[in-house]
Amino acid sequence: MGNYTEFFIKRVLAIFLTFIAAITLVFIVIRLTGDPFSTLVFDDPRITPEQIERIRAVYGLNKPLYEQYFLFLLNVFRGELGYSLYYQKPVIDVIMERLPWTLLLLLPAITISTILSIYLGAKTAWKHGTKYDTTVTTLALFLRSTPYFWLALIFLMIFSYYLGIFPLSGSVTPAKEFHSLISYLVDILWHASLPIAVLVVREVGMYMLYMRNSMIEVLSQDFVWMAGLEGLSESKIMHGAARVAVLPMVTVTALRLGFMINGAVLTETVFSYPGMGRLIFEAIMNSDYFLIQGAFLIMTATVLIANLVADILYGLLDPRIRISR
Repeated sequence: MGNYTEFFIKRVLAIFLTFIAAITLVFIVIRLTGDPFSTLVFDDPRITPEQIERIRAVYGLNKPLYEQYFLFLLNVFRGELGYSLYYQKPVIDVIMERLPWTLLLLLPAITISTILSIYLGAKTAWKHGTKYDTTVTTLALFLRSTPYFWLALIFLMIFSYYLGIFPLSGSVTPAKEFHSLISYLVDILWHASLPIAVLVVREVGMYMLYMRNSMIEVLSQDFVWMAGLEGLSESKIMHGAARVAVLPMVTVTALRLGFMINGAVLTETVFSYPGMGRLIFEAIMNSDYFLIQGAFLIMTATVLIANLVADILYGLLDPRIRISR
């Protein structure tokens, strides 16, 4: 238990330092984009340079860079992410309105794609070298190289425009009266189904290959050969090998969250879905300095927490990890 406590403390410390580094990087990158108020004088000639300076002072942008950094760092740990220039409300409020919609896409997409990736990866590894393996692996490589936005456009064109099975955009049917909570939830799921399908298909194409490679490595080990000699059925041998091969997928699943957030930005933009991905796109288009900053921080914190949970689970599942680190 002592080894696990030490392992846990090390991982929490590593995640904390990574978060500080991420905060610093976000702070630097956002400020390299320029002053968000510098174009006001061109947008509205009535605004004088003195008025712009007063606005900059309100937002603390008139202070030296190091003071801005420490104030920014302090505010982050207090949960204050600034004030949205476009929405005219606290950044944290804007993000909390959009985050549940993105989680509605990501959580089912991660769950479904993980199950499918494990199953297909294990099966293709077991049938290594056959036509089944070649066909499924080739399809996975094709999907892996497919951009999220292109796949989203194809799905939108086929299932929404031509077949009319799913809505073209949004998260809820506008101006529709819902007579019960169930009908409202059904409408939400109807709108979310196609974006979720895009994320699932794209993710299975990528992470099935990880499981396949891990499974092939496990199948080459001595215990699998011995299990065959003992007369165990193919299904039992495959199940046992898959339990060992799935361990690396714990870490991979956590890392996937970061890549899926990138995919969500493009997917939500195509479907006009009101999640964090769409919010980031809108913030960039509107030059909403503080909203971009806050959105990236929330995304970074989410990915880091997911990685911490994965490390903890991996340490519980494989004691060798916590001893070696």
